[in-house]
Amino acid sequence: MAVAARTKDTVALAPAQVLRVYGMRRSGNHALIDWMLRNAPGGNGLFLNNCRPGRDPVQSSRGISVFQGGAEASVDGFKAKLAAAGPAPFTVVSYEDHMPDPKRQPLFAAAETCVIIYRSFLHWSASLLRKIQGNTGYGPLERARVMMNAMRTYQTMLDRVQDRDVVPLLYDDWMVNEDYRAERLEKIGLPGRDLSRGKVQRYGGGSSFQDKKTDVTQLATDRRSAQMADDLEYQLLLWTAARDLGFMERLADTFPQDAERLSRLLDTASAKVSLP
Repeated sequence: MAVAARTKDTVALAPAQVLRVYGMRRSGNHALIDWMLRNAPGGNGLFLNNCRPGRDPVQSSRGISVFQGGAEASVDGFKAKLAAAGPAPFTVVSYEDHMPDPKRQPLFAAAETCVIIYRSFLHWSASLLRKIQGNTGYGPLERARVMMNAMRTYQTMLDRVQDRDVVPLLYDDWMVNEDYRAERLEKIGLPGRDLSRGKVQRYGGGSSFQDKKTDVTQLATDRRSAQMADDLEYQLLLWTAARDLGFMERLADTFPQDAERLSRLLDTASAKVSLP
């Protein structure tokens, strides 16, 4: 049986309810996590950001936030935040660029729900590529390596969102459909107190395309693929994905429109090939 985690100050953390949240970077992870915490039971919750799989989430967390009354509280210091969360907080534990192992063990002795946040392939890949293109330390080869590794995890995600042991949250639908937000909150066992999309989150530098925007209504998240359409690196990435039969079969099950567009892209590229 899972036991209470031990903090750096040897204080036990024993949540009353746990959401274990997985998602690829640039999938809207922090927007949806903020929304979950705004709907925490009683409005109070604890967030352990970007933890390491297989490790104590408190010890391996790369950031900690506490919510009080449905909003992030201004509390400084690791121990102070844990104290402010209370003795049995609602707790969100997040993992980036990893998918849940079906044989995973519970983190704590509390009720636990496993959530996967995901995004359509065309918009996700455009956003991630644009983000890493802003890293001056990465050249084209390094960017290609990062993207191909991410696509392997994305393919695993396409399988896992079909499984009954997880609750899938599709960022694309969450952004545009309040009824979807209400239905998903019910599915993960949270009250539908706040169905708004909240503010643009500070984690990860905000939007890959609109880094200065703070109003979520101004984000054109459904335009990311079109905004990268003329980028040669993006075109190569999509062409490579379209040639992978296993990837395309999985993509067609979850995002048939994306798969159809990739198929048309491959047909167009083949038609342009001419031999001397």
